[in-house]
Formats: sequence, C-alpha cells, structure tokens
Amino acid sequence: MWPKITISAREISFTGVMTALCIGSNYLMIGLLNVKFMDLFVFVSGYLMGSLSGVSVGILTWLVYGTLNPYGSRLDILVATCIGESLYGLVGGLSAKFGLDVPPVSSMTIKEKRFWGSSIKMGLIGFLLTFIYDLFTNIVSGITVGIPPLFAIITGIPFAVAHEVSNFLFFFLLSNVLINAIQKVAFRGGETS
Repeated sequence: MWPKITISAREISFTGVMTALCIGSNYLMIGLLNVKFMDLFVFVSGYLMGSLSGVSVGILTWLVYGTLNPYGSRLDILVATCIGESLYGLVGGLSAKFGLDVPPVSSMTIKEKRFWGSSIKMGLIGFLLTFIYDLFTNIVSGITVGIPPLFAIITGIPFAVAHEVSNFLFFFLLSNVLINAIQKVAFRGGETS
C-alpha cells in the first residue's frame, strides 16, 4: 500500500515560484557555462518546504530548461540531470529536518562565528553535492555519446571546476541570507517592526 502524500496549496505555489525562479535565472545566465543559481534555489526549496518540494523544483526546472535549451537536449541526459538536480532538493530537506542551523541574518549576526560557521557548512554542502552531480552527469553523458567514462570525467574537469567553485561561493555567501529572506517574506509576512 502506498503512503498517502498530501501537498498543500502553499507548497504547490512555492514549488511553482521557485521553479520559475530557477528557469528564469538559468536563461539569464545561459552564457556562463555551469555557473547558475539553480542548484542553490533547489536546495533552498528543499530546506524551506521539505524534500518533496525541493525534488519537485529540481525535476520541473530541468524538464523545462533541459528540453527548451539552445545547446540541445537528449532524453537520457535529461533524465540524468533531473535525477542529479533532485539531489539538491532532497539534501536541502534533510538538512532542515536534521537541524542544520541557519541563524537569523542581521548586521549583528553577520559578525558572529555562528553565522560564518553555518555559511561554511552550506558552502561545503553545495560543493559536495555539485561534485556528485558533475561526476554522475559526466559519466552518463560519456556513456550516451560512446566515450569511456574516465575520458568524459577528464574532459569535463574545466566545467566541473567552474560549477563546483561557483556553487561553493553561492551556497557560502547566499544560502543563509536567501533562507532568511524567504522565511521572512513568504512565511511571516515581511518586516514586523
């Protein structure tokens, strides 16, 4: 028997907004190969609304962006990117569930070690998830076009480095701020003072 999954209107609308944000930012940054805010947005979606929402944002984003892409599309690579991207949402949800601390952001907390400790953890999570994503998608891409996986990994190194370093920086610099901003605006109705 399947478990009953209930999804609220709030979760559906949040998933739609975050998916649109991912798709729009991907097209805006299309000239920057492997440098996108998408992975951070998918992770944040999972962190704020749970793994199901995060996974949904990742898959829906790639179904649109991966299909309507000027660089082309292949079904097997599309499936691999959907699976790889969903990992960001899954881990985002698990990070919140298991208590990865995101301290409130203010001019005072930015001076505290707790804020920077959390930022380092987020940066490392972003880096590790991106390493796994790049390894997986490079192997699948290599197999798809008929080249040995090791050769695909080696030739993908420059793109992987750009992806992994940019994601470390995006997660390190923006994750805490983005999570706090969305919580404040979407869930608590904005400034209270």
